[in-house]
Amino acid sequence: MKLLIINGTPKLDGVCYSFVEAAEEIAAELSVDFETIRLSSERLMKCIMCDGGWGICYKEHRCIFGEKDGFTALQKKMAEADLYVYITPVYWGEISEEMKIFIDKLRRCEATKQWDRNEPKPVSSHKGKGSILVASAGGGGGGTLSALEQLERAVVQMGGDEWPREQDGIFDYIAVNRWNQSYKRDTLKSAISDWVAIYRGEKTAPDMNKGVNERRE
Repeated sequence: MKLLIINGTPKLDGVCYSFVEAAEEIAAELSVDFETIRLSSERLMKCIMCDGGWGICYKEHRCIFGEKDGFTALQKKMAEADLYVYITPVYWGEISEEMKIFIDKLRRCEATKQWDRNEPKPVSSHKGKGSILVASAGGGGGGTLSALEQLERAVVQMGGDEWPREQDGIFDYIAVNRWNQSYKRDTLKSAISDWVAIYRGEKTAPDMNKGVNERRE
């Protein structure tokens, strides 16, 4: 299996970056093949909505500038991964600028696959795979929910809309602020550990209705 950490913070220290480190640490402990994409180190061009908004991304599911700005290589890495851990700081109640540029380009290329009429029909990189979403807010700690909603919307639109059963779909949403950062790092590690265990067949997802049914009896 392959775990891909999509790092949306430009910093190499601080609260948000500590979650990148936590994800890398638990992946190494679990002997998982992982890679971190540091978006601020990339030189991605923002989407210019060529051909009226639906250009080659709609027809061929790739960016016309992808070879030039490195997006094509990143899209390939996304296709090869089994679990995505999106980590973004919260700016103005939204995901970081780097994350937004990446998501906008990826969504236009991947979400459009569901409308493709060719056979065999292409499948979005997120279909049947897991995602863990992390939003880290500074200041007063607000804006994490709206940032997580942005990430959720993009993942769902790209086909990652399975209910969180087994290892498919959005596995967890983690909202971080300066007060909860310590135990939320542990939460991220636990989420990754549980997802990997389920993927490897070492653990099964709990029956969400089991406790409810037992109480009714």
